[in-house]
Amino acid sequence: MRRDGGAAPVEAIFGIFFLLFLALGTVEVAFVLYGRNVVQASAHEGARAVVELHTDPQAASTVARETIERAAGGLVQDLQVDAALRRSGTRTFVEVRVQGRLKGFGPVPVSLPVVATAVATRETLP
Repeated sequence: MRRDGGAAPVEAIFGIFFLLFLALGTVEVAFVLYGRNVVQASAHEGARAVVELHTDPQAASTVARETIERAAGGLVQDLQVDAALRRSGTRTFVEVRVQGRLKGFGPVPVSLPVVATAVATRETLP
């Protein structure tokens, strides 16, 4: 019986650390999913901006980059945005590719790559 004295505080500390680690890991997963969704939505916004406003692909890059910077702040690092305009018959296609790395933090700071591609199309006027 004497050997078990003081075991409760040690077990409580291990339990608290485990629950804290689990909670912070859950928060980190939520931020990663949010960052991924922001990157995907920004690629879509850039492509739609070119189609709706009848502008050049550079505008798509600008819209996508600004959307990420406003929505995700410093969560996305090493951001690269590429946009291309392609014509096929009477249709114009805009493809926006956004890639970067999601910043890692929390108990296990892992930086994850993220890539999103969006394509929008419109009827080309003669």
